[in-house]
Amino acid sequence: MNDTTPRMRPRAKWTAFSFLALWSYLLYGLGNATPYLRDDLRLTSFEAGLHASALALGILVAGATADGLGRKVGLSRLFDLSVVYFVVAVGMIVLAPALAVSLAGAFLLGMGGGTLVTQVNVELSRFGQAQSRLLLSQGNAFSMILAAAAPLAIGLAVVTLHAWHPAMLLPIAGVLALTAVRPREGGISARIHAPKARLPRSYWLVWLLLVIGVSIEFSFVFWGSTIVALRTGISTGDATLLASLFVVGMFAVRTVVGGGFGSSHSPFALLTAGLGIAMAGATLTWVSPVPVLSGLGLFLGGSGVACLWPIGVTIAMHTAGVGQLQASARATLGAGLAILVAPATLGLAGDAFGVTTAWPMIMGMAACGLAVVVVARRVGSETIAAG
Repeated sequence: MNDTTPRMRPRAKWTAFSFLALWSYLLYGLGNATPYLRDDLRLTSFEAGLHASALALGILVAGATADGLGRKVGLSRLFDLSVVYFVVAVGMIVLAPALAVSLAGAFLLGMGGGTLVTQVNVELSRFGQAQSRLLLSQGNAFSMILAAAAPLAIGLAVVTLHAWHPAMLLPIAGVLALTAVRPREGGISARIHAPKARLPRSYWLVWLLLVIGVSIEFSFVFWGSTIVALRTGISTGDATLLASLFVVGMFAVRTVVGGGFGSSHSPFALLTAGLGIAMAGATLTWVSPVPVLSGLGLFLGGSGVACLWPIGVTIAMHTAGVGQLQASARATLGAGLAILVAPATLGLAGDAFGVTTAWPMIMGMAACGLAVVVVARRVGSETIAAG
């Protein structure tokens, strides 16, 4: 693979990585803050759960609108808009006097995250496929550090300050500081304002892979601890601790891929391996009555899905030609759709048949992903990705 394009400047790279990390903190932070919101606002469990749906809906809407907004105002102002979304959203969440306000805050948080991810994907995908794959893997690995720190920070704030709010406000200071030092690069403005063109069929096949990958990831995130508790009989608290191994697996593999491992292999081969490992992890988690093996299954699940997003986005962006903002926005829309639909569908099936019976849906998703990889190869996406 010949990649002679310029390399991203360190300041621009680490600024982009840091913004992704802060978004990950807020994403996971909202999930861990929701029980405290439920108590503060005296919500039912169903009402509290609506915050996840509002967040996903915000991501979906951002993916549907970021392309048009970016063409009108440019990538830099699109980025500034995401910062405004973050600040207003967190303020609404931590100061919410009622459910409607906190739900609106969760929606705006999703809008901010979706808009940010859309423009960061464009920035990290303009250096050739080899380097773009490394940058996206590195950025997503770095973001997992703050994602894992969110529940710890919220727990520490509750223990020491008897309030969860400071832990959600803290990343906003980081967002504002980074905004002040963010380099303003205009090298891709022509590509942002290029005439809108139809994305090729190869892009939509990879888009479908992205949707499947995010569906698997968030099905694990929402239901991993539940299936472990049901299959092993351990307490919910212990199952939740084991579920952290899923994040550990994601971080480990993204770090390895970001370090260059697998760079000599076809990206479709890496996607195939990831889907296979995710399927194995889901299967082990489903069948094992032993907590240690269940933990291993969760670790494998995280390891398998880890590369699906960064590598899938890299391929998708490089099939799109000049329509990279459009491609990135549609990828964000797909992620929001997956987060909104997949965990809820698994939950509905769990209510109807039991979570243990419904869990094989995840293995089915992975099998569908493997089938899409085969089709993508046949229509020539692999040739584009290797170019």
